[in-house]
Amino acid sequence: MTKSIFAINEDIKKTSKTVLDNIQVGNTVRIVLKLKESDPTKKSKGARTQTIQGLVLARKHNKELGAAITIRSIVSSVGVEWILPLYTSDIIKVDILKASKVRRSKLYYIRKKSIKETKAKLRKETKQVMEEAKEAKEEIEETAKEEGLEKKEVASKEEVETKEEKKEVEEVK
Repeated sequence: MTKSIFAINEDIKKTSKTVLDNIQVGNTVRIVLKLKESDPTKKSKGARTQTIQGLVLARKHNKELGAAITIRSIVSSVGVEWILPLYTSDIIKVDILKASKVRRSKLYYIRKKSIKETKAKLRKETKQVMEEAKEAKEEIEETAKEEGLEKKEVASKEEVETKEEKKEVEEVK
């Protein structure tokens, strides 16, 4: 009793969840996956679940068996993307957290947008470091005046400190 490939495909589509058909580009989704783990040293095979939450950037091969979605999320300030096949037995649960209407079929431009946001954040942090450096410089000048140090000695101390601060700012960049 062998089934044809087409009959098997239809069985998989029927048993698949209807939520998978409702996933659209721009939605924020939470997907629970069953991952198979095998450790060659322990020779044990186990399974664990992993939750992936993020924005759907693309959906390819809409309702075919080979359909896949690309999900992007930020983990520890690093952009991470997953390409997941939709019709697989490894997907345990799918939740659509937020449905958004978008005007594009692929949202790849969001990758660059997030890079711009992180660069802007770094600029803001460097400005704060520079302001702190100015405040420290003013404090040094005030203490030098109180102690009666010469201007040359103060200038040499300031040069050393500003060079160190510039190095710190370059490391941040």
